[in-house]
Amino acid sequence: MKTFSTKTFAIAFASLFLFSCERTDEHDVVAPMATAQSDNLIGYDPTTCNLVQSFGEGPLPRTADVIEEDGAVMIVKAQKRGQNGKYLPETPALLLDAHDPATDLVNWMDANMLAMNGLLTVGDGTGQKANREGGRLVLDFSPVSTVTMKTMVFTDIADEDKGSKVELYSRSGQLLEQKEIPTGEKNSTVIVSFNNVPGVAKAIVTFGNERSKVGSGAVARLQLCIEGQGRYDDARYQDVHTLWLEYTGEKPANVTVKSVQEGNSGNVVFEAKGMKPGTAFKIAASAANAFGESLEIKTQRGEQQLIPVNADPSASLKKEYGSFRVIEARCSDYPLKLEE
Repeated sequence: MKTFSTKTFAIAFASLFLFSCERTDEHDVVAPMATAQSDNLIGYDPTTCNLVQSFGEGPLPRTADVIEEDGAVMIVKAQKRGQNGKYLPETPALLLDAHDPATDLVNWMDANMLAMNGLLTVGDGTGQKANREGGRLVLDFSPVSTVTMKTMVFTDIADEDKGSKVELYSRSGQLLEQKEIPTGEKNSTVIVSFNNVPGVAKAIVTFGNERSKVGSGAVARLQLCIEGQGRYDDARYQDVHTLWLEYTGEKPANVTVKSVQEGNSGNVVFEAKGMKPGTAFKIAASAANAFGESLEIKTQRGEQQLIPVNADPSASLKKEYGSFRVIEARCSDYPLKLEE
């Protein structure tokens, strides 16, 4: 998991700030960085299509059950955690002002350096503060179908919040990715990269260990691409290095994927038994598992498909190969445009 602490930048920023303020009034306030300056944001992925950082428009604090920003739309719900890890009924999420000291979820340095505005969290019921007794946020992307998740920024995941995590789910309810959120100092920020997980229909952010009645934090930024948006590579000028597929058959199947080079099957790069319909899976090339010229997919029912993955600008990848749908294929930082 790629994470990034702002501590180093904070020290440098503080030094610069103190030096520049030697001849200014001691009451001067550093203005927040404009979110429009996305290329200058710390931890910003330039392949991001939709940047969610203000979490919509309106006065803060406020509750929210739908968030729309920069072309992204999501339904948001919050749940406090009760006894024995059970969750209470869903409520709207709470948005707090990152620059209000009463929010107590992020330090002023990180709030300014990362151009924060709203902080999405689980409220304590007053509409003014974050819940500190454990809870979770549910981000439902069904209004835009699915998204490719790139990066999430979190605040205030301190030692007592150890066990906080993010889970990404597909439309069929399959867990695509789960990552624990690293802990840091109180009110500090951590940036978590998901390295382009496509087909995400829902994200669940859990604050604190689920067996504990302690846990707080907030989401400060989402970087993603909603389905059908963004820049695509029109041709395979390089070898495909990452492939996401979905099994679309009607019954569970044993699936084997091998690399093929000059007509000869090579190494097994993926294998699964009893794969259920609707299951998505990722295949990534590495030094140990090179893709070769193509990938050969077989099931125990005798189905066999070849997916070309070598560099070939004259040929496109298709969206469907028998009982397998290509969710996303990449030969660079951007996904390949797929042939109908």
